Amino acid sequence: MSYNKVMLLAKAKTDYLEYLEIEQGRSQKTIQNYDHYLTRLLDFAGEISVTDINSELVRKWRLWLNRLGTNTSDELQKNTQNYHLIALRNFLKFCAKRDIPAMSADKIELAKANRKQVTFLNPEEL
Repeated sequence: MSYNKVMLLAKAKTDYLEYLEIEQGRSQKTIQNYDHYLTRLLDFAGEISVTDINSELVRKWRLWLNRLGTNTSDELQKNTQNYHLIALRNFLKFCAKRDIPAMSADKIELAKANRKQVTFLNPEEL
């Protein structure tokens, strides 16, 4: 498929999700999750072109995600925020493969997430 320089994000997202299904063989659940994460970017940014995605937009989206409440929490967990960023990075890599002008995926860094401490039972606790 030939792409012009101004590819709307919504159209590119659809092409990307089809690519995940057909060429990458991803599960329907993975595709649903990526659709959800990238739809949140569309909800935040509106109907923009792929070339409008830049470091400043990503920074503002990250702030928006950080403040986005859920039914169970006042904010999204860092791991969940990172899932959104991973979806965006993979989407931008897809754009690069398809020669769609886009921000470099390498510019998006993940947030530091707290890792849960694992505790083990002592032999006397068994």
